[in-house]
Amino acid sequence: MTTAKDQGAGSPKTRRGLNPENIAHLNWPLHIFLWITGVLICTAILIESYLQLKGSSYHILGFIQNFGFLEKYTRADSPSKGIWHLIGIVGSACFIIMMSYSIRKRFSFMVDVGSLRSWLDVHMFLGIVGTILTTTHTTYKFGGLVSISFWCMVIVASSGLLGRYLYGWIPHQVSGKELEMEEIRAYLEASDQQMQDALGKDPQIVNYYDRISSPPGSDQDNAVVAIFKMFFYDLANTLLIGKIWVELMSDKTMPTSVKKQLFSMIREKNNMLRSRNFLSTAQRLLHYWHVFHKPLAVMMFIVMFIHIIVWYLFGAHEI
Repeated sequence: MTTAKDQGAGSPKTRRGLNPENIAHLNWPLHIFLWITGVLICTAILIESYLQLKGSSYHILGFIQNFGFLEKYTRADSPSKGIWHLIGIVGSACFIIMMSYSIRKRFSFMVDVGSLRSWLDVHMFLGIVGTILTTTHTTYKFGGLVSISFWCMVIVASSGLLGRYLYGWIPHQVSGKELEMEEIRAYLEASDQQMQDALGKDPQIVNYYDRISSPPGSDQDNAVVAIFKMFFYDLANTLLIGKIWVELMSDKTMPTSVKKQLFSMIREKNNMLRSRNFLSTAQRLLHYWHVFHKPLAVMMFIVMFIHIIVWYLFGAHEI
C-alpha cells in the first residue's frame, strides 16, 4: 500500500497561496490542560462552599491550614468574611485578565503572540472559572445592585459557550484573520489531491475518505433553526467519524501510520466542509451573538467596578 513517505506528500497548497500551516487548529495540550485545571478548581471550590455553608467541621480550608497556609481565614457564610472575600478578588481578577484576549484580537503588534484560538481558550477558561468563583463569593446571597452584575455574568458566561461554538465553524489563520469562501474551497480541493498523492487511490481508502459529506447550509433559516441545523449536523458527523475510527482500528490490512494519516485528513475534511457550507450562516449568527453578548459584558464590568469601589471606600458589606 502506498504511504505518505513513499509519495513524498506535503501540505496542501491553495490557489491563493494560503499556507496551511497558518491555519489555526485547536491546541489540544493547552485545551486539555485548561479543561482539567478548570474542572479541578471549580469542583474544589464548590465542595468547599457546600461544606462551609453547611457548617461542617471538615472542609478543604481546614486541611490546607494544617500545612500553615491561609491560617487567618475562618469558616464563614458571608461574602465579606473568611475566604469568600479572597475568592471574590480572585474571581474579579479572572474577569479582568481574560479581557487581554480583546487586546490580542484588536492590536496587530500582538499578532505573533500565540494563535487567537489559544487566546480564546484561555479567555473562556478564565470566564468560566471566574463565574464559579464569583458565584461562591456571594455565598448564594443575590440581592441589591450587585445582583445585576451577577445575572449579567451568568448570561455572559452561558452565551460565551454558544459564541465559542459558532466561532469554531469559521476557519481562521493563526493571526486571527477569517478564511474567505474561495480559500476554503481551494483548500478542500488541495486536500483531496493531497489525499491521493499521500495515500494513493486505493478503493478502500477512498471509500473511507468519501464518506464524509456535508449538507448545504441555508441563509434563509432563522437563528434558532440555523443553530439546531448546525448542531445536528455536528452530532451526526461526530458519530460518523467515531464509527470510521472504530472501523479503521479494526482493519488489519492497513498500516497504523496510514490509518492515523487518513483519519487526520478525514477530520480536517469534515471541519472544512462544514465551514464551507455554513460559513455565511455562522458569520450571521456570530454577528447577532456579539450584539447580545457585548452590552451585557459591559454592564457586568460597570456594576462590578462600582461594587468594588464602594466596598473599599465605605467598607460596605453589601451593595
